[in-house]
Amino acid sequence: MKRVHLIAAAFFATTSVFAQSDAFPFGDPKLGRKVLQEKCSVCHVARFGGDGSGVFTRAKRKVSSTQSLLAWVQRCNAGNKLELNGEQEESVAAYLNQAYYKFK
Repeated sequence: MKRVHLIAAAFFATTSVFAQSDAFPFGDPKLGRKVLQEKCSVCHVARFGGDGSGVFTRAKRKVSSTQSLLAWVQRCNAGNKLELNGEQEESVAAYLNQAYYKFK
């Protein structure tokens, strides 16, 4: 009986870890922050002033979901010829989501 309880506990612990929501599973927020600072901040500061975060905190944000967040990162990458790879794009989105948007 004790063995059954241990197996059940292990099963539920494992499945709860895998069931956790991760909006950007292939993104690394630490890398995303670095990429944002190195590649994106110049434009954001020029357009929004301060440290550039106004684009993320303004009342009428254009981003309303994880999909639109990643799409905006990809659009900015292509439009500004930043030459970010897919991992960098997803990492920037992961950082922005963690720091500003909080999508599930």
